[in-house]
Amino acid sequence: MKKILLLILGIHLMIPSQISSAEHKEITINAQSGVKIVAKIEEMHNETENTMQNSYETRMTSYYPEETSNCTGSGLCSWDFQVNDKGWYTYQGKLVVATATSYLLKYGFILYKGVHTYRYGDEITLNIDGVDYQAVVRDSCGNCMKTGRIDLFVSNANSVKDTQIIVKE
Repeated sequence: MKKILLLILGIHLMIPSQISSAEHKEITINAQSGVKIVAKIEEMHNETENTMQNSYETRMTSYYPEETSNCTGSGLCSWDFQVNDKGWYTYQGKLVVATATSYLLKYGFILYKGVHTYRYGDEITLNIDGVDYQAVVRDSCGNCMKTGRIDLFVSNANSVKDTQIIVKE
């Protein structure tokens, strides 16, 4: 049985429901005071149900300190990160990446249709060569605003990677 979240005047009530067709419905309730209340109902799925994960395919390229800077847009620098066995920077066990970010919109960058934007600290999963890696956005990439690609921060030119990946949000 599904449950519904009923929002009335800021009060959340859980009630059983047989509603199954739409995610949002409206019902009318006649309160004891005779006031007619229109409330929105949102279906809540059981925690055990599978949740849809947004994923998309894009190109991943790399950048390294010698060609750009030691520091990222988030204020963290190469000495704040660790380097894994592939020569890729990690932060708290997650790959460090640059993406299209909402911050770049403030500086006049244009976001092209279909490009996903992130904020510093957002975590995503990258499937690289069939292996899932957790990643954290720590930098902005201007060209990514147009292409939608993800840039992997690597320690040197020998560690660059240029490949198609699947991004899971």
